[in-house]
Amino acid sequence: MRIFGFAGLDTYQQMVEHFEDYNDIVGDHPQNMLATSLAMNAYMLTGQARYKDWVLEYTSAWRQRMEDNGFIIPTNIGLDGTVGGETDGKWYGGVYGWGFSVYDPADKAIRHRPFMFNRVPYGFGNGLLLTGDQRYVDTWRGVIQAVNANAKTVDGRTIYPRMHGDEGWYDFRERPFDEGALAVYYWSMVATDRERVRDDEWVQYLEGENPGYATEALERDLEAVRWRMEQVRSDKASADTRMSDDMNHLVPAVTGSLTQLMLGGLPTGREGYPLHARVRYFDPEGRRAGVPEDVAALVTRMSATETDVTLVNISQVESRTVVVQGGGYGEHQIASAVANGRTLDVDASSYIIRLAPGSGVNLTLTMRRYANNPTLEFPWNR
Repeated sequence: MRIFGFAGLDTYQQMVEHFEDYNDIVGDHPQNMLATSLAMNAYMLTGQARYKDWVLEYTSAWRQRMEDNGFIIPTNIGLDGTVGGETDGKWYGGVYGWGFSVYDPADKAIRHRPFMFNRVPYGFGNGLLLTGDQRYVDTWRGVIQAVNANAKTVDGRTIYPRMHGDEGWYDFRERPFDEGALAVYYWSMVATDRERVRDDEWVQYLEGENPGYATEALERDLEAVRWRMEQVRSDKASADTRMSDDMNHLVPAVTGSLTQLMLGGLPTGREGYPLHARVRYFDPEGRRAGVPEDVAALVTRMSATETDVTLVNISQVESRTVVVQGGGYGEHQIASAVANGRTLDVDASSYIIRLAPGSGVNLTLTMRRYANNPTLEFPWNR
């Protein structure tokens, strides 16, 4: 029986051992860039420039710190502003940093936990959303390239590092370092970035190479919902021994595949990422976000300038009106729409579609990505 209900720990002493190294937190850390999402939301709600300015100032500061550190993001900045200033000059210091390998008393082994990998790229993504400046994408691409430049050959095999400590790079693996690579490709749509995610099923689907992905992904998600609810029902832990972390992997709201397939977007996860999406839908009659009742949507192809989306009204008796917006926050400008062989000039951040009962339409939207300031205002309010 787990006494503390966390990470397989059985005793208080194991809990103390587990967190022994989790106290190296003085100074600045790249994970703090997640706070830029708060300011970005404030900007999108109010339009006040001070919030936007703060995000850009902070993310630009991290870009400079990376340049000063050979284009690899440091994981500790001292209170005096120096790289590694609170970790004896070690740029790889800090909790969840490049050198964060700690003893796990549950497994009785050293575990590597550089958890900043799946969070930090989205700080630079906020800079991109606010400016359209691809230099923010260059920043994390530079990290991927710099880490993989330290690959080595062992027994005829090329292996790539993921961690850095006092003895240099370690935790070498056969797969190249590719943390954040999908986001980089999504933001840039550059062929060289595509190569790093060539095995991604969703990317293959968008390029016509994996036609069964939509069905398979939704079936997997439904199975995940069933499994998670079974785990919730069978949980015997008491309320006073169940830690908050226990629920993170059992939340039954499984939305990743829906975000990809309906919005052409990156799943937001539980970290609170802003929504990076190619399209978003609104119900003008219900005056709310989301597709209207009886309407289904599927994004089937994306390029740097075009998005293919299919809309279907499954109601056999009622017409439905859908507003299709460019981007999660209106940041993409829809230049034109091709529907049923006709090309319509749009030149707006959203486009209205009227669907007759039982009808559907295949749309090809030509877009200028990141052309507009992002906003949380609904299309009919701007």
